[in-house]
Amino acid sequence: MHRLIRYGALLLLPAGAALLPAGCTAGRSTEIDPVKIKTGDDIVNIVQFWPQPPWLQQGDRIVGFKVTTYFVSGQTEKGAFVPGTIFAWVYELVPDGAGGRERKLAYVWELDEAEALGFRVNKRSVMGYHYGFVLRWPEDITLEGKLIEIQFGYERLDKGVVLGSSQRFRVPMPAGYQPSSAKSES
Repeated sequence: MHRLIRYGALLLLPAGAALLPAGCTAGRSTEIDPVKIKTGDDIVNIVQFWPQPPWLQQGDRIVGFKVTTYFVSGQTEKGAFVPGTIFAWVYELVPDGAGGRERKLAYVWELDEAEALGFRVNKRSVMGYHYGFVLRWPEDITLEGKLIEIQFGYERLDKGVVLGSSQRFRVPMPAGYQPSSAKSES
């Protein structure tokens, strides 16, 4: 349990570090061939660094997000490339009728080792190996202007599941954007 508490401190970086490009740590990154790096399955935590803004935009639409993600090894206490299944869930937060909000699944990505290979970053930082996810949801999903939560998970080969912290966002409404139903009415 003490290891999990230490990883919470990773989120409290000095303000200057948050301005570095994803995965960079003031020149201490080392080029690697991500295909040749041995995977680790002893993952105990998932840590993400969200760029500001995290959004992928196509024309007048928000179509996905990008995020730097570390799957933290229990043995090395650093990020590792993983052989199991990576999940990324996007939930829309909708009013529950009792003054709160409930999570409604909008989309889920399920990436095995081969599918996640293209997201491996070719630099090793002082925090270990990491992924640079650039994930797009299908065109029929409209999240502009909505409150969402994004959460990552990892299913180890022993079927144990590690969940990362969920991150809440308000998806921006790009200037000039009209949902497809409003466009067809004009």
